[in-house]
Amino acid sequence: MDEDHLLKKFSKPHEGEYVPITFVEFKRELVGWSPELKRSVYIEKDEDISKLKRIREINIMIVINHLSEKLSSIELTDEEKEQFEMIYDVFLKNGGQLLYTRKKSGAKSSPFFELREPEKKVRDKPEKNLLSDML
Repeated sequence: MDEDHLLKKFSKPHEGEYVPITFVEFKRELVGWSPELKRSVYIEKDEDISKLKRIREINIMIVINHLSEKLSSIELTDEEKEQFEMIYDVFLKNGGQLLYTRKKSGAKSSPFFELREPEKKVRDKPEKNLLSDML
C-alpha cells in the first residue's frame, strides 16, 4: 500500500492506519469553500469572501508527524478537539505515544486520537553486573 498520503502536511490516514504525533499548538482559523478552486481555503483578514461558500471557523491542530518528521496540520471540529484533549490529559499524566487515525461514521471519516501506553519493563529481580563490565 502507498503510504505517501501519511507524509503530507494535511495527512489523512485511512481507518486502521496510525500516524505517531507530538502536539504543538491549536489555532482558530476562518475557512470557506472556493467553487473556483474546488477546495477549502483559509481566509485572511482583508480577503474578499463574497465568492466563498460555507464560511466557518475551525480548529487547526499543529503536530509533528513522526513518519515525515515535519509539521502537519489537522482540522478539527469542537467535538474532535474535545476528544483529543481528553486523550492528551491522560498522556500528560501517564506518558505514552499519541496516535492520529480516522474513524468512519457513515460515509464520512473523522479524525480520532488514541494513546499507546508506554512499555514498562518489569523485572522479577535485579540483574547482577560488574562495574568493570558496564564500562
